[in-house]
Amino acid sequence: MTRTPSCERYLRELAELLTAAGWTVLTRYELSPPLVRVTHPALDRTGLSVHVEPLLSGDDEVAWFCDSSGRFLGTRFQLPQVLAAVHDALGPLVADAGWPVPSDEPPVRRPRLGRRSW
Repeated sequence: MTRTPSCERYLRELAELLTAAGWTVLTRYELSPPLVRVTHPALDRTGLSVHVEPLLSGDDEVAWFCDSSGRFLGTRFQLPQVLAAVHDALGPLVADAGWPVPSDEPPVRRPRLGRRSW
């Protein structure tokens, strides 16, 4: 997928989720295709690159997250599945290095308590 605002938005949403789960994420929107690089401080030069790949589903185009090996991780609507796939790929390497492994589940979002306007 070429660089588009929607592609960058999907990658940004994924990057936020991965960061909240404890992964180190570097966005590389200037590359073709734009991608996020997922790693961890325990991993020296090892990580996973994820980009967005559009696929047709009937008459609709659906954005899928795909890793650098070509494996489809999930659609933009399946972010928890994509997080789990990253965890499955990198988690064992982090554990082998003796570090705590980041979560494979999305962090719980708590409702914001704000001021009410009466």
